Amino acid sequence: MKSDLPRLMKERNLDALVIFGPDGFGLANAPFTYFIGDAHVTTGLVIVKRDQTSDSPAKSDIYLVHSPMEREEAAKTGLQLINKASYQLPEIIRQKSGDRLAAEVELLRRVFNDIGVRGRVGFYGADHVNTAFNFLNALIREGVCDVVAEAENDAISAARVTKDAYEADLIRQTCRLTEAVIGATRDFLRAHRVVHETLVTDDGSPLTVADVKRFIRGQAIALGLDMHDCIFAIGRDAGIPHSSGTPGDPIMVGKTIVFDIFPRGPGGYHADITRTWCLGYAPDHVQQAHELVMQAHALAESTFNTSDFTYTFNEAVCDFFEGHGHPTNRQDYATTRGYMHGLGHGFGLSVHEPPGMSLKGLRPDETFQPGTIVCNEPGLYYPDDPRGGWGVRVEDDYWCNLEGQFERLTSFDRDLVVPM
Repeated sequence: MKSDLPRLMKERNLDALVIFGPDGFGLANAPFTYFIGDAHVTTGLVIVKRDQTSDSPAKSDIYLVHSPMEREEAAKTGLQLINKASYQLPEIIRQKSGDRLAAEVELLRRVFNDIGVRGRVGFYGADHVNTAFNFLNALIREGVCDVVAEAENDAISAARVTKDAYEADLIRQTCRLTEAVIGATRDFLRAHRVVHETLVTDDGSPLTVADVKRFIRGQAIALGLDMHDCIFAIGRDAGIPHSSGTPGDPIMVGKTIVFDIFPRGPGGYHADITRTWCLGYAPDHVQQAHELVMQAHALAESTFNTSDFTYTFNEAVCDFFEGHGHPTNRQDYATTRGYMHGLGHGFGLSVHEPPGMSLKGLRPDETFQPGTIVCNEPGLYYPDDPRGGWGVRVEDDYWCNLEGQFERLTSFDRDLVVPM
C-alpha cells in the first residue's frame, strides 16, 4: 500500500523515488499509474520525497512534473504540481550547446534543488532502455544524485503487493463491470441459431471466435473498460492455457470454451476472471473434469490463510489432481496435459503481480498479507484427447482484507453448460 512507502524507503535508505511516465496512458506503466490513477497524463515524472523526520505518509511529499498541455489532468491527481515548462528547457538546451541529454539532466537537477531532493534516488517506471541507460548514467556522471537500482522487490513493487480498502473497491468495481461483459457475451451466444452443431449468424454463416471477440471488445468499451485482448478459446485451443483462440474457429455446441478476461477498469486496476462453457451440452468426461476443477477451486479457497506459504495451496491442489489420476507439473514440469500451471497470482495495476501460488522452490517463500489481491484458477487441459481437445479453467478473485479475512470479489455463476 502507498502508506508503506515511507517505511520501505527508510528500509532501503532511499531519499527519493523518481517514476518515469512516458506514453501509453498508463496501460504499460503500472508504477506511474500507481500515483496518477485515471488522470490522462501521458508524459512527465512522479517524484516521491522521503520525509526524513517522520515515517508517516504525506501527500505534499509526492510531486508530479508535467507539461502545460496536461495541467488540468495533472491537477486531478491531487499531487503537488511542477510545470516542466517553467524551467525553460529551450534556454537550458541553448546553454548546453544543443545537447538535449545534458539539458534534461540539468533540468532534473534544478527540480531536485527546488524541492530539496538529494542523496540516494531510486528510478522506476517505463522508458526505452537506451534512453533510460543514457539518462541515468548522465545523472551519475554529473553528480546529480546517487542512482539506486533495485534488482527485485523494489520499493514500489513491494508497496503494490498489498491494496488498501480504496484500491480493493476499485478492483471490486472492475470485477462487476467485467462480469457484466461476461453475462452479455453468454446472452450473445445464446441468441444465435444452431445449424448442424454450429452457431450461425443472420446470413447463415458460422459465428467465429473473431465475431465473439469483436462483441466482447464493444461491450467492454461501452462500460468504460480498457481491454487489449482476452482469451476466448474453443476445442483444442481451450486445452492450451494461454491460447487466445483462433479467430476463424467456428463456435460449436458441446465443445469447451475457456473465456478468460482481464480488462483494466477504474483507477487503472484489473480484474481477472475465467469461466468455462459448453454450449448446449457437455460431454461426460468434460462434465467430470469441471466438477473436479470446482472441487479443487473450493479446496484452495477454504484453506487460504496468512500463515502458510503460498505454495502450500498449490501443493494441495497437485495432491488432489494427482489423486484423481491427472498429471501435474509437479510430477513433470514440462507436461502439456493435466494440471500444468500454478494455482493463481496477485494482480492489480498489472494482470500478474506477486505473490504467486506455484511450485515449491520456484519463487521465494511468500505468505499472503492483509491487503493482498489474488486469483484462484485451477484447471485441467487435454488438447490432444482423441475424443476431441478440451480444457477447463475457473478463476475467481479475492481480497485478503485488512483483518486477514478473504473476501471473494467475483460472483458470476460457474455453470458449465449454457442452454441454447
